[in-house]
Amino acid sequence: MRHAWNRRAAARRRGISSFELIAAFSLLVAAMASTVPLYVRHQRLLAESRRERVAMEELANQAERIEAAAGTVDLASLTPSATALRRLPGVKLAFTREPTSLGERVLLSLTWNETGRREHPLTLAVWLPASFAAEPSPLPEELP
Repeated sequence: MRHAWNRRAAARRRGISSFELIAAFSLLVAAMASTVPLYVRHQRLLAESRRERVAMEELANQAERIEAAAGTVDLASLTPSATALRRLPGVKLAFTREPTSLGERVLLSLTWNETGRREHPLTLAVWLPASFAAEPSPLPEELP
């Protein structure tokens, strides 16, 4: 008799109640609601850091080009590379030249269409010895 009661009770408890399903679904929705925005923000930060890495590589390549040409390169002829044009929307390369007691400082700056990037461009300074320095231009120039 006792075994028959246990079998009937076990048969009634085999299924999942509606309350358990609602509780499990609520926990799942709460977990997803907190993690999905984090995942989206993470993806945006990854894309932004990729663009900044491309921009820094572009500035370093332009600086090496200026140094390799020993100051004889025409700065007005500097243009962003095909990679920078493809990966950085609306990229602009600008430069300023400043004479110093040790030579000339060329400040390269790179901007592109991204929130806050026009106001805060990435910059890199190139120092040219006095023997390589050409006539400095008085105003900053912007290249396409």
